[in-house]
Order: sequence, then C-alpha cells, then structure tokens
Amino acid sequence: MFDPLDAFRIDGRVAIVTGASSGLGARFAEVLAAAGARLVTAARRIERLEEQAARLGDDEAEVLAVACDVTAEADIERLVQAALERYGTIDVLVNNAGIAPAEDEVIESSTSFRRVLEVNTTGPFLCSRAVAPVMLDRGAGSIVNLASISGLVAGDGADTPSYTASKGAIVNLTRELAVRWAPRGVRVNALAPGYFPSEMTADTLDTDEGRRFVAERTPMGRPGRSDELDGSSQRP
Repeated sequence: MFDPLDAFRIDGRVAIVTGASSGLGARFAEVLAAAGARLVTAARRIERLEEQAARLGDDEAEVLAVACDVTAEADIERLVQAALERYGTIDVLVNNAGIAPAEDEVIESSTSFRRVLEVNTTGPFLCSRAVAPVMLDRGAGSIVNLASISGLVAGDGADTPSYTASKGAIVNLTRELAVRWAPRGVRVNALAPGYFPSEMTADTLDTDEGRRFVAERTPMGRPGRSDELDGSSQRP
C-alpha cells in the first residue's frame, strides 16, 4: 500500500545540524536520525553532543559529534571536512545555532549587537558558504535556516534590536541564497518559529508573567511544542 510518509524518508542522506546540543537543534537531530539520515551534530558543548550521539546510537543511528563555534571559520572548515571524511558528501544543512542577547536594556550596547549578529547571521552564512561547493557540484542539497517570528515583525517585550535585526537578516539571506542556488539544484528555506521551550526562552517561559506574556500574544494561547515543527505531532 502506498504510504505518503515515505516521501519524507531521507535514508542514507548526510545532514549537518548546528546548535544541536539543546533545544530545537537537539530535536531536529533526533527527527532527522529517525528519518534515516546520517548525522553530523555541531555545537560548542561537545560533551552534550557526545551524550546525544550515544543515545541516538542506541537506536542504530549514525552520528558524528563535532565541536564547532559557528563564528570561527576554522571550526566550520573542520566541521565540513569531518563530515566529508566520514560520509563522503553533505546533503542537508540545518543552520540552527543562535543566541539571544543577555542584556535587557532600552539601548542595547554595541558589543551585544555585534555578538548576536555574528552568531545568528554571519554564522549561518559562513556555514552555508562552506557546504555550498559540495551541494552545487552535485546539483542537489537542502539548507534550512532558523529565523524567527521576530525576523518578520518588530520585537514585543524582551526582544532587542540585535535579535530582531539578526533574524530579519536571516529571512532575506534565505531568499537571496535560494534564488542564487535554485537553478543548480540547491534549495534554501527558513523556519520562523515563535516561542518554544528551550534554554534561550527559559527566562520567559519559566515565569508566570512570561507565560502570560506569550499567551496574550499567541493565537493558540500557548508556546509551541517541538513536535509541531517536525510533523510528528499526534494531537489535533
């Protein structure tokens, strides 16, 4: 019998996920592994990646954990080289690594602004540029960038100029790369989630005031669930 879900299998494909040590990145890694991908997980916290690799390995997933700071070009080059040495190719890149500013000031400091853009915008560009030659030479590949609802509208509450600017830049970077690389078989898309439970949103979602803030500004009256980003949700 025809199973429409078979179209979503990516058995044997090689996927790099940055920021895979926690939050949505960890979830994306788990879903890709369940869909049959051979994984390369990347983050600064290698011990978390190794723990995750061991768990996924128990389910017979192939996982290579690589320490990587997406603002360091040498780290990115080493990440891509490790993927090629292990698997021989790269089919998917999920640019998930990102940070939120630690400041909560009316006027954000220039240091904070630069740091957030470096991680959230320059990092995904550098990673995309690093994998592009492999994908373009093969005429196939998929890059998924993590933007945010804050990249589409002005911030409301805790968002600061750096975060909204960085995610807005990701939205348009995605458009630009998609148009440039589509004729050569490489797709570039973005997800723009709202609030989801993670380390980044803990300061908001772990308080009654924060939960009320999210509920009042969300049509469903609650944060998202990670399974709602990967198609595995069984709830109506």
